[in-house]
Amino acid sequence: MSAGTPRALSRIDRVGASPSVACAIQCMTVPVLLSVLPLSGLRPLLEHAVETLFVIASVGLAVASHCWGFRIHRKRRSFLIVGAATLMIVTGQSMADEPYELALVVVGALLLAAGHLVNRHLCRACLSCERTGGHGTD
Repeated sequence: MSAGTPRALSRIDRVGASPSVACAIQCMTVPVLLSVLPLSGLRPLLEHAVETLFVIASVGLAVASHCWGFRIHRKRRSFLIVGAATLMIVTGQSMADEPYELALVVVGALLLAAGHLVNRHLCRACLSCERTGGHGTD
């Protein structure tokens, strides 16, 4: 399977969206888990390092998959979504106080996942144009 096939691009965006969704789920469940995990010995899952790892993985995969997608669809607007999502996550983690931190990080993570869907759609549409002889520009 070559790098430009729709199946490869679809797989990359699914893989890239997974940590974003996992990050959002982790952020939403931490308040509940704060009372349960210490009793079960799984407290390390709540540490800031785990959240930071989710953020780095999510943003890194998003940037990589959007760069790969850009090679096909040549539309810069997909990077706006990644930039906005990253800004929300970083702002939430570093500057916001509760409850704004949680809201910004969750919305940013979900926006990253949505960016993968947009990237996937743009790639599919562009590959479709390529097959039919049309071409779109942004």
